[in-house]
Amino acid sequence: MKIDIHTTQEQLLKLSEQVLRRNLLQSTPLNIKFFLRYLILFLLFPGMVFGYKVGMGITLAFCAVLVGILFWGSEPASALAIYSWLSCGFLVQIFVTIGVIRKAWREREIRRCYRPATPGLHHAQRYPQNYPLRWRRPNAETGFSTSLVLEAPQRGIYAVLLTLKDYEGSQLITQGRQGTTLVHAGGGKGQDFNALALYRLEPGRHELTWAIPPKAAAPDTQVAVLNR
Repeated sequence: MKIDIHTTQEQLLKLSEQVLRRNLLQSTPLNIKFFLRYLILFLLFPGMVFGYKVGMGITLAFCAVLVGILFWGSEPASALAIYSWLSCGFLVQIFVTIGVIRKAWREREIRRCYRPATPGLHHAQRYPQNYPLRWRRPNAETGFSTSLVLEAPQRGIYAVLLTLKDYEGSQLITQGRQGTTLVHAGGGKGQDFNALALYRLEPGRHELTWAIPPKAAAPDTQVAVLNR
């Protein structure tokens, strides 16, 4: 979808809902590749729901008990133990799946809310076009971050495009979940890295912040608001 000054709010809302719906579905069992890993992990090692160390301890304890049962030659008891272990894994899988879906649902609802304005912000831009951004790095352990104070003249969705020149990284972090939908972020080798985000904003001034990982170099960056 091409976004320009003629793009309507209805079109942007539809695009935003499509992206949020896609992200929600990726956190359901319909995302087979994602959930297959959880299925194998918790089915065979249900104790991992408590963390790696505790999970390994529970698994080793079960293995010791199972070896003891087999050593005494009680095959029915060993079969019962294995069926019980797999049953626990199945219950844990259901518990984890419900938790992941609920978390994704809450995430979508937060991103569908309009972000309230922040009073006291200065040097706001209304419709920046190829506006240069400066990256900041408080210390060597943190990544670079940059921000833009955007003035929203009215309640609506604003399409913000970031262009990172000669950026060799593969990740851009949009900080602040409320009202934010990241539509696309990426770029080919030797090309600019582009990130398109939709922001649902109430009238007033808003500070939009982005970050890149600590190991990435800060590239020349420009920002533009595509719609009106």
